[in-house]
Amino acid sequence: MHQHTLSVVVPAYNEEQYIGPCLAALLEQEADIHEIVVVDNNSTDRTGEIVDAIAERSPIVRRISESRPGVAFARNAGFDSATGDLLGRIDADTRVRPGWARAILDFFARADVESVGAVSGLNNSYDSPYRELKRRYIEQRVRKGFFGGERRIDNLHGANMAVRRSAWQRVRHAVSTDAGIHEDLDLALCLREADIEIAQLSELFVDISPRRALTPPREYTKYIRSGTATFELHGRMNPVLRRILRAHWVFHVLVYLAYRPYDPEQGRFTLTRLLRTPRARTLPIDVADTVRV
Repeated sequence: MHQHTLSVVVPAYNEEQYIGPCLAALLEQEADIHEIVVVDNNSTDRTGEIVDAIAERSPIVRRISESRPGVAFARNAGFDSATGDLLGRIDADTRVRPGWARAILDFFARADVESVGAVSGLNNSYDSPYRELKRRYIEQRVRKGFFGGERRIDNLHGANMAVRRSAWQRVRHAVSTDAGIHEDLDLALCLREADIEIAQLSELFVDISPRRALTPPREYTKYIRSGTATFELHGRMNPVLRRILRAHWVFHVLVYLAYRPYDPEQGRFTLTRLLRTPRARTLPIDVADTVRV
């Protein structure tokens, strides 16, 4: 059985609130992780300071810098710098669950998955009043075979994924760094165009911040448009995908309205929170207004 080495890449931009817990969760699995590479993408807060302090105590953690703004540039720098033959990728607000790294290592150690070059997983939201509801929904979809179960998919979730170094090297020249596209979807489509399979694993589970739910619908339109731009870049856009993207926007509006009154610091719904302008998650795209859904 081949003994793989797993490097985990964490792009970070102004993540001082999240990077500590993110790295703490990874370090609980230190025995299964070769290295953790945090890519500081021009942070102006204490992100770099926090990472460096953790790195002093934990030699497998190191921070590199990428001056070109954008998640794609940060991811590429991290993947290129990493030394493992498996490249994990999570967001700075991701908290991996126990067994996350081992699930990646065990899957790629199997002889029957040579055609699979990347894996993605499932997630729930921490600090969310709807956490239990989402848990039940995910478990139901897994039981019915719609999620997980090593089913083959055509997408990757940047907050919870891993790719073989050999697969990354095959598509490295093809991935886009355009700020107006989804870098994880673009990577997935590049892999599929190279006949490299992607598997969704039930065991590859993380918890993520629900802060993107607080992105105002008008701003979230840019995120949906970037999905359109990504599919168009690969010549994959069609009426079915267009309807799916529009439905996704409508779903986000409902989620946004459901989250608006919730104060995660107090753990309850408040009128003050409802009336306050929400602090939205920075979208990982910068799409021009000329792109249309």
